[in-house]
Amino acid sequence: MPQFYMRQFACADDAHKVMTLERHSDVVVADRKSIEGIGWEERLHDYDDAGAPASIEGDINREIETPFSNSPTWRKISAGQCASLDASDRLPFYGFARHLQLRNLEMLRFIESQHERYLAGALEDELTDEERDMHDWITATPGAAHEMFRSGAMDRMLPPDASAINVMVCHTSARFRTSTNPTVRVSEPGNDSIFGAMFNSLRTWWLTLDPHWGAFIIAGGPAGFSVNPVPPQIARVVNRQYLTQFLHGRARYLLAEDDFLSEDLDWAGYAFETHTTRGFRYRKVTPPTQTGKPDGAL
Repeated sequence: MPQFYMRQFACADDAHKVMTLERHSDVVVADRKSIEGIGWEERLHDYDDAGAPASIEGDINREIETPFSNSPTWRKISAGQCASLDASDRLPFYGFARHLQLRNLEMLRFIESQHERYLAGALEDELTDEERDMHDWITATPGAAHEMFRSGAMDRMLPPDASAINVMVCHTSARFRTSTNPTVRVSEPGNDSIFGAMFNSLRTWWLTLDPHWGAFIIAGGPAGFSVNPVPPQIARVVNRQYLTQFLHGRARYLLAEDDFLSEDLDWAGYAFETHTTRGFRYRKVTPPTQTGKPDGAL
């Protein structure tokens, strides 16, 4: 996770820290964390290069992070001028959101889990010949899944659907959350979308830009770009998506400092345990033990 992105959510009284939630088994702890100390997975981008240790971290910083952090698009966002974003920012924004997804640990785990499904015969009816060749290559090549992950993390080419992407920048008075895996999917074809029927046939992601701004990235419909105010309820829905992502282990940290966090943890099945020096601790509620007796038995 780029530090320049996390600085958008720095604490009001300390520009070097963010308010985070971290999960330890069935316990969720809120605390302030240094920006330099989160947003990375140890050795995630490391690999063995003919017996010598190597990493793509420097390449990611030099070829992707630094150019985008110096781009006109990010200068608007970091300066608090999201309202001035326009159609010229559509493709840079899409590329950055896609990169944040491709470089994340969840993507590596997805590649690995899909390959496990392939080996188990669960993907037989879904694969193209090219995809079968890819899985055969992963099977035959040690470290191939991680090599494929590294290639995606370094990919700067936009996919063929880029010209048809619709970016809807949104702002509201409520506070948005984000996470260390901030590009979160909110709809896909074949599933009922939390945002209503109009999204059911679309692939849609959300990326928070700062505590009051974020954007939908929509594929499958007409291309476009817009900047719109949205009601606070949109933030509530997006924020629960981030919480669900975090609680299912698809992000190491949740960055959250909004008024509904306690209510949403209760909604997710976590009960308040104690206040701490700089935050709080919640614990997952254990369902009542079943007796095994049929209904109405004494």
